[in-house]
Amino acid sequence: MRINKSLLALSRQLHVYVSMALLTLMIFFSITGITLNHPEWFASHQGEVVEGDFALKPELLAPKAQGKLIDYLFEQGQLKGHRLAIERDEEELFITDKGPGSHLSITIDLQTGQAYKESTDYGYWALFNDLHKGRNSGGFWRFIIDVSAVMMIFFTITGFILALSQRRVNRTMGLSLITSLLLLLGYVLWV
Repeated sequence: MRINKSLLALSRQLHVYVSMALLTLMIFFSITGITLNHPEWFASHQGEVVEGDFALKPELLAPKAQGKLIDYLFEQGQLKGHRLAIERDEEELFITDKGPGSHLSITIDLQTGQAYKESTDYGYWALFNDLHKGRNSGGFWRFIIDVSAVMMIFFTITGFILALSQRRVNRTMGLSLITSLLLLLGYVLWV
């Protein structure tokens, strides 16, 4: 197949620079892909749990003061601010703060102001696996995942264009492409 020389030159340049930018990300996503496929490797690892009690002033417990309460908890280092969820009933206020590889919960007795905090750190592998999945990782990390995906698409397309220009690999590339598509289709139909 004949390919326009300017398209070929642009593809080569994009392929090289995108591959340099992707190097670290592809290694990260490849390693965490393996660790996600083999959770039994980490079955014996338990999260590190830290528990604690503290008291809150009554003026922070009113429903209208919930914003002040959250601000106070941040100021006191009781919350990390990843992904907050707040539930309130007549007797208790329950706050969860989920982050990649971690979970924090605070239960507050609205009558007494007594608070119980439980923080669990599941370790580095849980952190990396959650980042791989984008779980509880925030908007910036979702942006990194999206940019990585777009760069991988560019890397793949430019590599395909570069391979098309190599006559000696056209038959092998065509066979590889057809085999991959058939395996994917077969798996989708089988599952």
